[in-house]
Amino acid sequence: MHRKDVLTKLSTVRTPHTQMQVSAIEFLRSRGASSFAEKALFVIAACACVMALFTIGAALYLARPVFIPITAAFVLSVILAPATEWLRRRSFPAGFRALLVIAIAFSLFVGGLYLAVQPGAAWIERFPGVMEQAREKLTGVQDAVSKVQDVSEQVSELTDLGAVDTEVVTVQGPKLGDALVASARTIIVQIIFIAVLTYFFLAARTDLRRKLALMRSDFAGMRQTTRMVRSIEEKVGSYMFTMFIINLGLGCATALGMWLIGMPSPLVWGGLAAALNFIPYLGPVLLTILLTITGIVNYDTLIGIMTPAAIYVVLNFIESNFITPTLVGVKMTISPLAIILNVSFWTWMWGPAGAIISIPLLVIFKTICDHSVFLKPIGLLIGKADTFRPLKA
Repeated sequence: MHRKDVLTKLSTVRTPHTQMQVSAIEFLRSRGASSFAEKALFVIAACACVMALFTIGAALYLARPVFIPITAAFVLSVILAPATEWLRRRSFPAGFRALLVIAIAFSLFVGGLYLAVQPGAAWIERFPGVMEQAREKLTGVQDAVSKVQDVSEQVSELTDLGAVDTEVVTVQGPKLGDALVASARTIIVQIIFIAVLTYFFLAARTDLRRKLALMRSDFAGMRQTTRMVRSIEEKVGSYMFTMFIINLGLGCATALGMWLIGMPSPLVWGGLAAALNFIPYLGPVLLTILLTITGIVNYDTLIGIMTPAAIYVVLNFIESNFITPTLVGVKMTISPLAIILNVSFWTWMWGPAGAIISIPLLVIFKTICDHSVFLKPIGLLIGKADTFRPLKA
C-alpha cells in the first residue's frame, strides 16, 4: 500500500492520536520543503552578489578613464561644498559662486603644482644618475652580486653547450623627458575635465540635495537623507581641510630639516612630504626609501646616509601620533586596517589617482553607513568600536 493511501486512511479516522500523527507528518513535509527553498534562495542570492561585485570591479577597472575624473570631481565638490554654502548665505547666485570657488581652488592647485614641479623637474631628470651613483657606492653589495652573476654565467655556459648563438636586439624606449611631456598633456586634459565636472556638481548641489530627499516617501526618511548629506559635507570638508593644514606644516618642517643638513632641493622634499602624506602608510614609506637613496649619494658616512630619512621619520611620527589625533579627533573614526585595505584596493584599481581619493571615498562611505539602518553593521566593521554610537531615529 502506498504512503499516500495510508495518510488518506489515517486522516479519515477521527481519533485525537491519529489526527495528531497526520498533522505532524504534514508539518514536517512542508517544513522540509520550506527549508530547502530557503537554502536554495540563499545560495542563489550569494552567487548573485559575488557576480555583481566582480562585474562592478571589472567596470571600475576597464572604464577608469571615465570613472576617475567623475569620482574626483564628486569628491572635490563635497570638499568645496562648505565654501559654496558660505557664499550662498551671502546671496551669491548658484552659478557664480560655483565658478568663483572653482577658480580659486584650481588657481591655488596650479600655483602649488608649478612651485613643486619647477625645481623637481631637474631632479627627476637626474634621478637615474642618482640611482647609478647609489649603486656604485654600495660596493659590498655589488661584489656579492657580481659573484652570483659569475656563477650564473658559468652554469649558463655549461647548460648552453652546442646552442646556436642568437642576435639580441634591444629596443630603446622613449626618453624620460618625452614621457613626462606626454603624461603632462594627459594630466592637463584630465584636470580641465575634472574642473568642468566639479563646477556642474557645485552649481547643481542644492537641486541634487532636494532630489535625494524627495526620493524618500516619508518625512522621517527625508529628514534622515538631508542629515546624511549634511554630515558627509561637514566630515569630508572638515577632514580634508584639517589634513591639508597638517600636511602643509609637515612639508614645511621637512623642507627646513633638509635645508639644515644640506640636502639638495629641499623644497622638492617638502612638497613630496606634503603630497605623499595624503596617502596613508604607503606615502611615508615611499618617501623614506627615496630619502635613503639620496642620502647614499650625498653622504659618505652611515650617520650622514641615515640622517635625511631619520629626520622625516621623526617628523612623520610626531605628526601621525600626536598632531593629527589631537586636531582631527573623532572625525576620522575608521580603523587602520580598513584604511590600508581601502588605499591598497583603490591604488591597485586606479593607480595614484585612486590612492589620493581613497580616503575621502572611505569617509563618505562610512558616513552613509552610519546613517543607514541596513548598512550600519558595515559601518561598525570599518569603524572603531569605542566610537560606536546607536543610530538616532
